[in-house]
Amino acid sequence: MFAVLIGVTTALGVQMVGALLVLALMIRPAAAAARVSANPLVVTALAVIFAEVSILRGIVLSLGPGLPVSPYVTSIAFLIYLGCRLIGSARVPSRSLAIT
Repeated sequence: MFAVLIGVTTALGVQMVGALLVLALMIRPAAAAARVSANPLVVTALAVIFAEVSILRGIVLSLGPGLPVSPYVTSIAFLIYLGCRLIGSARVPSRSLAIT
């Protein structure tokens, strides 16, 4: 049922706002949150927060120069992903030192 809802949301969203923005808001926040935590509830909450931050900051930044919202939202989502990737790599100890 969840996969069906995701599919319907994506199909309807692409028609309204475009593929770039839908993919940036559905994939990047979840990927960023998955880099920080392994707990499904925490990942879900962080993904929602990351998506909302990307949307709100993108809208605010696009007001000044009058450019479309999509490039700003996708750039902010990507920067959040890079930050979470750095945090995630700093938290994971090196496995090359482990003796198996």
